[in-house]
Amino acid sequence: MKRITCLVGLFLLFAVSAFSQGQGGAPSVQEPMNLRYAYGGPNQGAFAEANQWFCDQITKRTNGKIKITIHWGGTLVSQADTLTSVGKGVVAMGAAMGGTTVSQNPHWSTLSMVGAGKDQWAIMWATYEMIKNNAAIKAEMDKHNVVGTHGYFPGTPILVLRKKVNSLKDLKGLRIRAATPDEAAAWAKLGVETVQIAPFDVYDSMSKGVIDGCLFTVTWADTLKLGEVAKYWYRFSDNLLGGDVTTVINKDTWNKFTAETKAIIEQLIREYNDVYTKNVLALEEQVVSKAKSSFGVQYVKMVDEVDKAYTAAIDVAHQAWFAKWDKSGNTTKAVWDQYQQYVAQYQKEAAEKGYPWNR
Repeated sequence: MKRITCLVGLFLLFAVSAFSQGQGGAPSVQEPMNLRYAYGGPNQGAFAEANQWFCDQITKRTNGKIKITIHWGGTLVSQADTLTSVGKGVVAMGAAMGGTTVSQNPHWSTLSMVGAGKDQWAIMWATYEMIKNNAAIKAEMDKHNVVGTHGYFPGTPILVLRKKVNSLKDLKGLRIRAATPDEAAAWAKLGVETVQIAPFDVYDSMSKGVIDGCLFTVTWADTLKLGEVAKYWYRFSDNLLGGDVTTVINKDTWNKFTAETKAIIEQLIREYNDVYTKNVLALEEQVVSKAKSSFGVQYVKMVDEVDKAYTAAIDVAHQAWFAKWDKSGNTTKAVWDQYQQYVAQYQKEAAEKGYPWNR
């Protein structure tokens, strides 16, 4: 009789536990959680503001059940270590980039290549679609034990230099910080020495003359105050890019969210894509105006000779990227092709309907 009672008790305990977890193993009642979010840069700029909005909205829409504190400036973990640190549970969330662990996530990093499209909003949504739907990228996220969220594009790419460029020969021997592997390969073909420097070390490196310039975007150039150390900002005709950047959430933490909490976050992720893009486009206009008036920056189109040579070199770099990774069984070319299909889809939508906030 005692044995039967014990068995019944164990059965009831199991049943209650299973019920409390809800469908698919998710809890049915959201327990209060205080989460730490790692951010490698300062609490300024469109990306920082959008991520703060994202975290604040999660708290608001979960009625305070999920509270998130952002730790700025790499005070918890460095930018380079954010992805792996979130995966290991050192922090629950973080603004991560895949480039520092590219060998572990070449498919995700393929999204960061230059020349992705002509419309930044389209690129933002295309990167989101790839993070959410591409099997190879999702598998890489799973290996890191993280869940990817919103899309990303860094803004209008520019070459920030301390000296004026009039021709290809003016580039020879310059030391430039390249943001992505394909950029580095392309500029190397043009006689530039490319270097790898963390984004938040660029200002000091340029002010001390360690490097002559860097490839960044208009908003990041403002965030890093590069107008103080470099007066020539060159834009190109068609070299927009996405990026292997997103907020990642530790997968074990994600699994502790209820279905309702997950639905709230998924909705916010979609809203984030538009909120961030709108802010970046508006901010770029302000940044260029301020850089010109306050620092005497010359914001000009790159000379045709360099522009054309760079575009050709980028095409070669893309093929080299695909060959490098796909020879070992990866499918980066297929990832790029699907990415371009999404870009084309959203570019068509933007052309026909305009941006969502203007409809």
